[in-house]
Amino acid sequence: MQNHSRKRASIFGLASAAWIGVLFFFSGQSGEASGELSQKLTQFLFGWWIDRGADALQLEHVLRKLAHAGIFAVAGFLLAMMLTSLLPRRRALATTFLVCATLAVANELHELGVPARTCSPVDMLIDSAGALGGLLCAAAVLHVFSPARRKKNPNESYDR
Repeated sequence: MQNHSRKRASIFGLASAAWIGVLFFFSGQSGEASGELSQKLTQFLFGWWIDRGADALQLEHVLRKLAHAGIFAVAGFLLAMMLTSLLPRRRALATTFLVCATLAVANELHELGVPARTCSPVDMLIDSAGALGGLLCAAAVLHVFSPARRKKNPNESYDR
């Protein structure tokens, strides 16, 4: 493995581990603390609409589901970037998805032991879909910046 690949794997590996720590920190919050955070964030982001009659509970529900997908999208991106430094690309992306789906299940099972939290199969699917989005973004980034792609088009301008 090239030194560059090792360095990239290390950087993205550390970022992945830190992000997974953040993920489990949030899932370890009590239902009350999590709800309070969601309410504050909903009011901050959607206060204008709420003041004009929008349903705050519905907006909060949507925000919570988007947070699930977003947190796992970042995890999927970081893990894909790490694993593509270590494995062939297709194998790395498949492994990333399996790891993220396993994390989604572990995250929801973790919530079973947290006061006023529940385990939701729907959230597992949302988490996995978010991870898939993140790993597809990583695949796109890797494709755009692929050395093989640059060799095919040596005169291509990146100023577009």
